[in-house]
Amino acid sequence: YDEQQVTEDAYTFLKSNSTASLQFGENAQDVSYIFAPDGRLVIPVMVAMLQPCNTIMFVPDYCDNCMEMHVSLQQFDEHAHGALVDRWQVYHGEPPDVQWALVDIDATRFHEMFIDGEGLCRENALKDIERTICKTLNENKDAVRKQCHKETGVEVTDPFVVGVDPLGIDIRAPFGIVRIQAPVPFASSQQVMQYFAIV
Repeated sequence: YDEQQVTEDAYTFLKSNSTASLQFGENAQDVSYIFAPDGRLVIPVMVAMLQPCNTIMFVPDYCDNCMEMHVSLQQFDEHAHGALVDRWQVYHGEPPDVQWALVDIDATRFHEMFIDGEGLCRENALKDIERTICKTLNENKDAVRKQCHKETGVEVTDPFVVGVDPLGIDIRAPFGIVRIQAPVPFASSQQVMQYFAIV
């Protein structure tokens, strides 16, 4: 049992998904999440979810092989953190709820292993150039479409790149988010362009 490897696998799994089932007290609610630049998750929430109680996120939902995360929700003001709300909407469209929360992961169970939540909160090393990379990729939709199909087998007619981090690319499709895993971690804009064969 290699704790570091399990943490890496868990983080990759968390990045590969964008939906979860949030259990709070006796209730459960489906949520869609994004990553803030500092690595925390962002979700829209109902007021009831913010009450002090045992809160668990099952990623991608409550099923046999899901990731189980014990979390704490920190409500934030959408006007003070408009960029986070905008980012969520770029990924997922109109939010079902009007309150917003940052998610702190306290502890995680993944493949029967327990992991400290801190290892799953990582700043995006490409955050300063992410917007520029997305813009360039969205000007080269054919290259993105081709690579997306090659790597994931998913045909996205009109791909829209919404996020980039060292481990991969997030593409918005009509049916949700498609994730392309980086073959080796991206460290620069040039590396991303090479991967998509954009000169």
